[in-house]
Amino acid sequence: MLIVTLLAFAVSCVSQDNNTDNKMNKERLVYFSYDHHNSMVMFSGEKYNVSIMKDGRVHVVIDEGFPEEMEFYLNDSTIFDELLEIVKTYKMDKYKSDYKPDMDIFDGDSWSLYYKYDTKRSVSSGGYMAWPKNYHEMRRALSDYFKKWREYQDGVLEMDYFKFTIKDNKGRDEEYTIERGETEATVILSNKEQGIDTSFKVSNDYLTELQKTANSVRLKSSLYDYHTNDENATRCTFSVRYNTGETFEAYTCYTQYQGQKESALYDFFLQIVNGYR
Repeated sequence: MLIVTLLAFAVSCVSQDNNTDNKMNKERLVYFSYDHHNSMVMFSGEKYNVSIMKDGRVHVVIDEGFPEEMEFYLNDSTIFDELLEIVKTYKMDKYKSDYKPDMDIFDGDSWSLYYKYDTKRSVSSGGYMAWPKNYHEMRRALSDYFKKWREYQDGVLEMDYFKFTIKDNKGRDEEYTIERGETEATVILSNKEQGIDTSFKVSNDYLTELQKTANSVRLKSSLYDYHTNDENATRCTFSVRYNTGETFEAYTCYTQYQGQKESALYDFFLQIVNGYR
């Protein structure tokens, strides 16, 4: 009788596991968030948040609140299918809701995981200095996955449009724009001080190079302001649009010496103009 009971219990457990697996095969993710940080180190670890907007676009935020925060939108939900594969691979549906160490530990690592399916079923897990057996492999898999956005790799995020302006109170008024086309990019050059207003075609490869330049000086969706009271300070603005629809605008200003961001952008466009001339 005992053997029969144990067999029935084992079959029940297997059946429950199969039901969970079958349910996961039919469900789709509609929300995903993950956070890992150290309480003693500012801006340590990583954060990912993926959600669906009312207009159907997917909103992605990487390292929210960090200096290198990235925020953008995707026009399709493929990212949820790919995240679901990671969820399945590391059996994240079977994580416990809370993990704690056997003894009190101060100033360590905390983590939290939360995701939701289109069936409204959700999974929540987290811990402090304790984790599932495959946690570190799962964390590495998420890091490798989001790396393609974090580093603008593999053409995932490509610049389609960039405008850079330079103005001061001494008459300097320059504007440089480059926009991707099907086969060639259009460059528009305007210099009101010199009476120049012209446009010409260049290779789309220039936008790829500009993207590398912007990444190298850590150009991002933030407001840069050096808080100068100098009325003669030169103010620069830039507007960016990516192929995903992500756009941002910001400005910088400098007094006697322009900063690294301004110099890199100005030198890049000067290179294009000199090549055209």
